[in-house]
Amino acid sequence: MEKIISMKNDKIYIVTAHRWGDNHNHSYTVGASTKKAKAIDIADEETNYRGGKYGCVVEQVYNGFYDQFKEPKEIYRTKSLQEL
Repeated sequence: MEKIISMKNDKIYIVTAHRWGDNHNHSYTVGASTKKAKAIDIADEETNYRGGKYGCVVEQVYNGFYDQFKEPKEIYRTKSLQEL
């Protein structure tokens, strides 16, 4: 039996850090969470830990769902010192 994906229950929040807030520069995945508030906390903590050198983005994706024409939904962004 094929599992039907419930878009409401299978959200995952991915946290990515971008050097100086530029996604074309050095970037890395910081973490992931099924809780939006936790992902936002992770982004804030990473930005502070890196001394403002990296800004973080939290994007919402769905577990088991892929669409090459649809970008992940950005729900939160911290700013690096260069972006302030």
